[in-house]
Amino acid sequence: MINGIKPSLQTTTKLRIKPTSFNEAMDVFCEKLKHNCQEYINKFDFMDSVRFSVDGGVKYIKVKSFTTNVNTDYETGEKTLVEDTRGSIHCFVEKSTGDIFKPAGYKTPYLKGMNCVRGNIYDSSTFEKTDLHGGWLYAR
Repeated sequence: MINGIKPSLQTTTKLRIKPTSFNEAMDVFCEKLKHNCQEYINKFDFMDSVRFSVDGGVKYIKVKSFTTNVNTDYETGEKTLVEDTRGSIHCFVEKSTGDIFKPAGYKTPYLKGMNCVRGNIYDSSTFEKTDLHGGWLYAR
């Protein structure tokens, strides 16, 4: 405290990492999710790709996953790609701090308990071992 003024600490200051903007950190987070899921998707013939995108929110931002599946017509052998338009909720990210939460439902994150925060988008070591279905969000 200097002259009665308390300095404002940003989230990046608390984590002792290089400050980046929220949008840049979200882009890196979504790209890491996509990269880590690609090996899993390559194991299956009926899945082509997955993409992660953000969906708006006032305090918590939804991170949704959209899969592209391969539909095969077994009479003709023709394959077509069908993209998921609705998506499924992968996790929630708090706008002010960048904390990652597992979903409690389609609209809300899980906020109960002492260990409800599963990581931070500014700290890439917290989401190194991500997967497509969100198993990394659950306590071990």
